[in-house]
Amino acid sequence: MDRAYFENYCGEGPYEELYQLYSGIDHCIRIVEHFRLRIRSVCVLGAATGQVVRDLRQAWHVRPYGCEISRWAHTQIPPRDRERIACADMRAYMQSCLRRRLHFDLIFSNSLVYLPANEIEPFLRGCRELGDYFHFLSSTSEAFEPGDRYRVTLRPRGWWRRRFLAAGFRSTRSPYLFQ
Repeated sequence: MDRAYFENYCGEGPYEELYQLYSGIDHCIRIVEHFRLRIRSVCVLGAATGQVVRDLRQAWHVRPYGCEISRWAHTQIPPRDRERIACADMRAYMQSCLRRRLHFDLIFSNSLVYLPANEIEPFLRGCRELGDYFHFLSSTSEAFEPGDRYRVTLRPRGWWRRRFLAAGFRSTRSPYLFQ
């Protein structure tokens, strides 16, 4: 995912103008505040150009850890935040966090759609060991056309919910937050 991908994100326009809509970060912050969860540590899987990291820092006064696979996007993350965001595939990053015995109050991602469907459950099982809560805003968007160079797993919310439950997460009163 290079600069062009972020300049025309999901075929809709510049990422910096669309990230809140597609990331679901505002939604995540509202849900966490609604449930009065205490968030002291966050892991972002797919930090893109860092806006989501900034929003989490501002909302809860935390400095998130995380990863971003795109080298171009990673270089766009402000240095203050980039030092805690690895330029790495989320699968390798999750394994690294497990080896280091890291633990987070919240894992945030809207990037699970980039994993092949058969890798999602094993990945989520690892995430279950890594964090207490997982916020995921699934998309059934048709913004990606068949044959796109970026493969995505677009499934209805119920499909994703079953994967989270199978991985050991429990439902909360929000269909987007798993515990």
